[in-house]
Amino acid sequence: MATAIWLVSTLLSLATVGQCVLWVPDPDPDPLLGYGADPSQISVSGIGSGGYMAVQVQVAYSNSIMGCGTLAAGPYHCAEGSTLRALGACSDSPQDIDVIRLIDFTYSAEGSGDIDPVTGIADDKVYLFSGTSDTTVVPGVVLELESYYKEFINPTQIMTEYGTNANFAMITEHYGNGCTTSRRPYINNCNYPAAFHLMNHIYGGNLQRPSYTAAPGGDLLSFDQTELEPSVIGGTSLDSVGYIYVPTGCAHKPGCKLHIVFHGCSQGRNTLEEEFVLNSGYNEVGELNDIIIVYPQATSSAGNTNGCFDWWGYTNNSYDLKSGVQMQFVKNIIDRVTSDMEVCAVMENMFSRYQCVPAPPDPTVLLPSTTCPPVY
Repeated sequence: MATAIWLVSTLLSLATVGQCVLWVPDPDPDPLLGYGADPSQISVSGIGSGGYMAVQVQVAYSNSIMGCGTLAAGPYHCAEGSTLRALGACSDSPQDIDVIRLIDFTYSAEGSGDIDPVTGIADDKVYLFSGTSDTTVVPGVVLELESYYKEFINPTQIMTEYGTNANFAMITEHYGNGCTTSRRPYINNCNYPAAFHLMNHIYGGNLQRPSYTAAPGGDLLSFDQTELEPSVIGGTSLDSVGYIYVPTGCAHKPGCKLHIVFHGCSQGRNTLEEEFVLNSGYNEVGELNDIIIVYPQATSSAGNTNGCFDWWGYTNNSYDLKSGVQMQFVKNIIDRVTSDMEVCAVMENMFSRYQCVPAPPDPTVLLPSTTCPPVY
């Protein structure tokens, strides 16, 4: 699809449709549209609040997600719509987490159609990380997530890393603070590439491991998140801009994998600009293994001063169901990146941006094709 956009923008400097002349001055194509990513190879991951968000997306859209990796996060629906529970049980008091109740909620949500069938989780691979020095989301909380998963997933599909002396942060082998610190940018250099290990587990164990000695050669693009937000009453706490990393091998061919990364609190664009996106270790893995990486961005708002993704209900009561505001937004991202829009649709979208002015037909001007096989 990206090729289709580039082809059209290259060929069309002037097009005539009926009695209209359409000037097309270097159009700005949607960076998410039409890579034709493989819809059976979509996975998610995140740190802290982003880890909770990743679990929510995996469970609610289980028919679409085939794997999930988390660092410092607990089970689905852990907060139960309560800020107090989010700050207490789901952070540093795991003894107050009732996993059976959370499992019962999951089955109930399945029964009402608010999430996809739980059978969609059964073949997923999941990766769990908890640092031994983490006092923000203590290891016991992650153990409760592991217990939750075992209700739905064979334990052989769960990979855990609980032995690293790390504090609360995204864990890398090439960038960040000391391993036992926990402060901005909440990226720690622990000589352990968590992004690689979680994606390698999710995608079968045969990914190429990057050296992290040079910047990857693909394209990091920004996209307009506002176009993907559902129409709701009230705020979404989503930033206006998100990011997508397109590996060199995915720019001109369909069928790449798709991985969506959710940052933690105080790690979004409004706090760190592009620091998390550039240094968390995902882009290098994506470049070597043809995995498109998308970084949705949350921002601060009333009830969410640290710019966290919603895992406790600050947007609305359906925050962790398919009808949740941020959940629908993520599904819209998935649908766009996996789409294989045809050339005619692309041209129609392009032309709709410009005002027609009457002109006589010119037979020498290139006209849009009426037959549109998919072009990637």
